[in-house]
Amino acid sequence: MLNNLFIEIIYLRIFKKILGMNNVNQRNFTLNMKVNVKPVFGSMVHTEAYEGPCRCGKMEELTPEAERLKNMKAFVKFQEDIKENISPEAKILKPVYIEYDESFIVKEEEFKKLEVDLNDVDLFLLSYRVPGIEFYKKPIAMIGKGVTNVDVAAYLRSRGIEGYAPLDYNELNELISLMQVRKAVRHTKILIATGGELIPFGVVSTIWDLEGLKTRYGIGYHRIHFSEIFKELEKVDQKEAEKIAEKIIRNAKKINIEENFIVNDVKFYLAVKNLMKKYGCNAFTFPCFEACSSRLPCKHRVVPCLTHTLLKDHGYPSSCEEDISILMAMIILMYLSKKSAFMGNPSFVNEKTIKIVHSVPGLKMNGFDQPDMPYELWHFTAGGWGTKVQVNLAANTEKTVTLARFNPTATEILVTRGKVVDCEFYEVGCSPGVYIEVDNAREIIHKQIDFGHHMAMVYGDYLQKIEKLSELMKFKVVKV
Repeated sequence: MLNNLFIEIIYLRIFKKILGMNNVNQRNFTLNMKVNVKPVFGSMVHTEAYEGPCRCGKMEELTPEAERLKNMKAFVKFQEDIKENISPEAKILKPVYIEYDESFIVKEEEFKKLEVDLNDVDLFLLSYRVPGIEFYKKPIAMIGKGVTNVDVAAYLRSRGIEGYAPLDYNELNELISLMQVRKAVRHTKILIATGGELIPFGVVSTIWDLEGLKTRYGIGYHRIHFSEIFKELEKVDQKEAEKIAEKIIRNAKKINIEENFIVNDVKFYLAVKNLMKKYGCNAFTFPCFEACSSRLPCKHRVVPCLTHTLLKDHGYPSSCEEDISILMAMIILMYLSKKSAFMGNPSFVNEKTIKIVHSVPGLKMNGFDQPDMPYELWHFTAGGWGTKVQVNLAANTEKTVTLARFNPTATEILVTRGKVVDCEFYEVGCSPGVYIEVDNAREIIHKQIDFGHHMAMVYGDYLQKIEKLSELMKFKVVKV
């Protein structure tokens, strides 16, 4: 109980300080998290000049003074190379020079140099061996051509410690990029709006073991009854909602809904954002079936569709129907791609085509730093209310997409690739419907019996990155 309370307090402090959700346009801070890299220069300085089976050369070059001078120069070069070549996704912590002699024992006072900012370290980047550094149980990487670095990596891995042997800075930066995604996942906390049930009616294939999800991936959560959102909605500032709605309306290519109904849905969005701030959350899911049955959406003339779109466009993964399985896939896809995601119900069209339908396309599906995709605003209900954003996802320049979903135990992810070939809108209900050309539609649908019925979608091919990420995060990739 105390541990859970402590974790809850830490989440709240971190998110309220960094998330800054008073600004409704604030992007999810996890997208820009840095991987803290601690450069460690391992320097072996022998106590005297001598030759043997492990060293040879001129005696004047083998003295302790000559070796130390040579190593200090190499330490400067090590730092320069890192600054010049390392990914902007990395934050370089203060480099440390660690010296030891041919006893191969690093003295305690040398190790203390590492402990100044140890809690901040995500990755030790070694220049050479540092015997005993495995004591800290931190991920360790060493760039090399495959001799010492693979030896050290194998040693670490055999002891359950992350060891990496990149051949060059390109491979190191790819590792850092994947570690950035993992770190962002660990700093994700879901606001789960629920009707009180453990498993929602609409998606019984959702991830149900939330404590297990936290243990496995570090993802936190806070559950509220969906009625709390509607109570919060009544506190939302009308003028603020109108201002945001005005911008959304102004940029739309077509409007097929009354403007006052758009304001209603913006108020719902602001209510959700307020509660996310209150509980220190940066992801969201809503129980469509349970909430609909309460008549509260009907009373307030709102649907959650616009909220999901707006949240995702600011980097906050947000899923329909209290589906944590799809939310987990969306988290991975959005953090990897730095793009907004679409999600929906896949259905079999023919052997080479599936169709995905839902009302939650993102406008930032080409990237959070790219212009909005062209969109229209339509109504969800036959009564004319309930804002849904309509994007012609087949008109985009990029056609390749990656689709994914986690299984209910959060141990496997189903991944497939395809090409968007068509898109259609529907006047009432979920829309758009996106037609995707795939290698084997029948196999995809059959595979879903182990995963469930929603799939998340982003533009681009991210299969390889997901496979590499799975090695860091310890989940299995099932490819179709």
